[in-house]
Amino acid sequence: MAPASLSAPRVSSQREGSVLICGLGSLGQACLLRLLPFDVPLRCLDRERPDWRDPRLEERFGSSLVLGDMRLPHVLAQAGVASARAVLLLSTESTVNVEAALQVRLLNPTADLVVRSSGQLASLGALLEERLPGVAVVDPLLLTAGAITETLRPGDQEACFRVDGESYLVVEGNDPARRQQRSLRQDGGDPTRPLQVVPMASHHHRAADAVPAARVQGRWLAVRRSLGAPLRRWRQCSPLQQAGLLVILALMALGLVLFSAGGGWRQGVFVTLALLLGEFVDPVNVMLPPGDGIAAAAPWLIGVTLLYSLIGTLLTSALVAVILERLLRERFGLGRPGRFRRGSRWILLAEGEELAERVADNLVRDGLQVLRIDPRPGPAPQRPGMVVVPRWEAALAALQPCRLEGIGLLSVDLLANLQETFQLQKSWPEARYAILSHAVEAAERLGDLLGGVAVISSMDLVADAVVATAFGERVEEICRIDGANHLLVRYRIQQGDALWGLNLCRVERGYGVTTIHLLRPGRRSPLVLPSLDLVLAAGDELVVLATLRQLRRIELGRPDPPRWCLRLQGSPRQEGRFAALQSLARHLGGAPGALAPLLDGGEHLTPALDRELAEPLAEELRRQGLHCVVEAVAVAEPAAPEGPRP
Repeated sequence: MAPASLSAPRVSSQREGSVLICGLGSLGQACLLRLLPFDVPLRCLDRERPDWRDPRLEERFGSSLVLGDMRLPHVLAQAGVASARAVLLLSTESTVNVEAALQVRLLNPTADLVVRSSGQLASLGALLEERLPGVAVVDPLLLTAGAITETLRPGDQEACFRVDGESYLVVEGNDPARRQQRSLRQDGGDPTRPLQVVPMASHHHRAADAVPAARVQGRWLAVRRSLGAPLRRWRQCSPLQQAGLLVILALMALGLVLFSAGGGWRQGVFVTLALLLGEFVDPVNVMLPPGDGIAAAAPWLIGVTLLYSLIGTLLTSALVAVILERLLRERFGLGRPGRFRRGSRWILLAEGEELAERVADNLVRDGLQVLRIDPRPGPAPQRPGMVVVPRWEAALAALQPCRLEGIGLLSVDLLANLQETFQLQKSWPEARYAILSHAVEAAERLGDLLGGVAVISSMDLVADAVVATAFGERVEEICRIDGANHLLVRYRIQQGDALWGLNLCRVERGYGVTTIHLLRPGRRSPLVLPSLDLVLAAGDELVVLATLRQLRRIELGRPDPPRWCLRLQGSPRQEGRFAALQSLARHLGGAPGALAPLLDGGEHLTPALDRELAEPLAEELRRQGLHCVVEAVAVAEPAAPEGPRP
């Protein structure tokens, strides 16, 4: 799905109408299952009667299903497209979906359209989104590629995602030494295992392992690392490479001794290097006495210099062959990869075609080395950090001395993926494994059954994004965290929206989302993990990480109420009265003058607010001389929650 932004949903503009699903394959039925708990009218259209995967769907929609071609106006009219608030066009044929989208827009100018598309129609999808308002083109490959990239990326993070060029990690544990971090809001998360969102730039290593470079110990460690680099490289070389380097060094040392007679060490260096480059006549002439010619040359000199020249010719030829082979492979995709450097770290991707290309691009962008197996005929594009080979045998031979960080098996054949996984685990048991499964239910439990292999169901990921888009959201990425899909959504705030006028603490506490980025009008760079006391205004762009249920609550405008207040008593000092009013206005909202009665010396209770704001406000008011206590307020029980997602 192309990254884009929509306005935050308005409470006052919630439209009535049904959601029409056109195309009841695996993705269409997965979307139906997610829409059932949201209590919206649902209608279905398909060309022929589907093979129902869940008896609940057949029981509810089997008799009301409309059969026909979604591109025909009379079929769409029979399905109720004119009164639909959203239409999901989910056929496996992208061209059919695009043609149907144009017809739907003629019959219903206001409905939100979600069009399933593929990479080949990416440019057309972008043009549709520009020309037709309310159209969102979803590319399942793009969303699935993000989830596979997260699974294969090495490290101890729970997830990784990218927003406006900034990379973030979701890690376990609250580390006070981190400069920036934000608690991840989860529905029913494990309280003993808190997860934090941190910028990748501030999470290179634990603070306990860090030694400032300005200290003597830090400088000494830096010197040791620089001196140890050649030794580490030597250990990574194969025995044959080590023997070759030793032979070359021995030849150079012997040449300096043999060829320095009569001309000093400078002559020895010149003659030795010239001979090892394959030259013969010129370096021998340098060693001959002037006027004597070749007749004065000793037999041993002729023999030794000839041997050195032959060795130099072989070395030069080998160097030219290596350079030529590498140029051909990287420029034209020709040749076979040699063995990679011993101990180097790689990620292997097998098949997957366009999906593998997207995953490889994401991993290379993060500085990782990727080897792809692509059996398609023709030269494969090569670029730094990525090698493409056509056969398994060539890939496995090249990776034998390497360390595999992750292996992604992206074939459409689940059984073939499983078989390759079991075989590869014998050689690389410590690698991360990701298997693509297009429509397998309970994929996560299947992965646990197979010994920690990540089984990624593309339909499960894409269905959440499609349903969120049907309610007006635009999903940029999906993160799989603790068995739940967290959607990365960008809101553009407008006056009257559900989020307009709220501080970020109220957004997080009220709706359960996690705020990531805030871009204010007039600023070039966004605020990373912005302060929770900031108030959203018209024109702001807010990026949040949320589940589908949390996004639905924003769309309905049903936040959890704040549960804390301040009991105030006393009057601030005259010089601090203005500062106290400003603090109350910033945390409670409203004009400072309207809050002046709270500071008349009597005992008062402030309006309810969230604890993250109540405690800092109490500290500020205590410094101004007021007596403040944070108390819980009695809140009426919220309405019954929506039913659990099947």
